[in-house]
Amino acid sequence: MHTVQLHIDEDLTTREMIKLKKQLLQLPHVVDVEVGRHDHHDLTVDYETHATMPMRLVSSLEAQGLHPDIISG
Repeated sequence: MHTVQLHIDEDLTTREMIKLKKQLLQLPHVVDVEVGRHDHHDLTVDYETHATMPMRLVSSLEAQGLHPDIISG
């Protein structure tokens, strides 16, 4: 399993972050998604070994009009 940390520029409400978490969990290979406790801009995503998964996550978020950055992979 691998982990990637993402930062989203937009200010999202708790409800929006929960919705986003559910959407990301629907992606193939995604095992878990955690939202930052103190910063609703950060997400930690655990996924099955898959070489292109971090960019798939970024593309998925961008398709929703968000501006994500990979901060750790």
